[in-house]
Amino acid sequence: MICCRAGRPVTRRLPPLNALRAFEAAGRHVSFTKAAEELFVTPGAISRQIKLLEEVLGVELFERTSRDLRITDEASDYVTVLGGVFDQVDRATKRLMGAHRERSLRVHCAMTFTLRWLVPRLPLFHRLYPKREIQLATSLSPMPVNQLSMGDIDIAIQQGAGDWPGLVVHRLAGSALIPVCSPAFLERLGSPPSIEALAEQTLLHSMVRNNDWRDWLDAAGARHIDGATGLHFESSTLAYQSAVEGLGVAIGQMVLVIDDLMSGRLVAPFDLIHDNGVAYYLTYVEHAMKKPGLAEFRDWILAQSVEYEATLRNARLPDGRSLASG
Repeated sequence: MICCRAGRPVTRRLPPLNALRAFEAAGRHVSFTKAAEELFVTPGAISRQIKLLEEVLGVELFERTSRDLRITDEASDYVTVLGGVFDQVDRATKRLMGAHRERSLRVHCAMTFTLRWLVPRLPLFHRLYPKREIQLATSLSPMPVNQLSMGDIDIAIQQGAGDWPGLVVHRLAGSALIPVCSPAFLERLGSPPSIEALAEQTLLHSMVRNNDWRDWLDAAGARHIDGATGLHFESSTLAYQSAVEGLGVAIGQMVLVIDDLMSGRLVAPFDLIHDNGVAYYLTYVEHAMKKPGLAEFRDWILAQSVEYEATLRNARLPDGRSLASG
């Protein structure tokens, strides 16, 4: 191997790395079997790598007998040196990877909000900050708040009432509830659509939002209608797509179905838009402001929030109804 130091080529005679790793583990344990377990290979593979190393070096490293395995004194010294070198490589690798993670902004967000609100807007962020790396993680269930305080996540977009002690909180968008269905399915609800007709129709639910139909029906004065019947899906995304396909009536969050309503893929059978008192919030711990890129992302997404709210205030459905109350 030839490398350069201070402008001069340096020639290094290094044995194969895999053979060195096998030898270091075998010498440390003085056991081919334990070395194999550590490196997730077979004892035979360890034996072959050590034989290769002995051939390259021209030195016998182990004294093999029918009863045991002994490492030579010179080989033992070699193991000690190699162990120190591998430790240095390990530390340098962790520093390098840690520096890379520091440059990446780690964002956690609910799955459906990510797909329907955040991802369509992310190209705008990358046009503004083309070198800023975002690591975006999603989940169906709420994220444990301590992941922010522990530093596992830099920013979390969470749904709730905005009362998370110890976190900086910025409101992004409300999550008012509105029933939605396909234009073809609308005919089954009567003309004009009747809330009472919901009792005979298939209600579509997200299993992570079990109370949404009950909340909306109570607000509509329809407490006598069973809000738990129908089809239950793993996520709101599946429930909304099922509504598009005409399987039934889904209970939508306005922020997540507004594009479908504006395009006519979904329709809103009823005028009631129920504000359930919760919203989506951008959250982070205060000391995370030192993280490169966090302020950029915060300012950008808050500007997107203002633009969304303006769109909502001026939105009109294809039939002319306003969505401003959402």
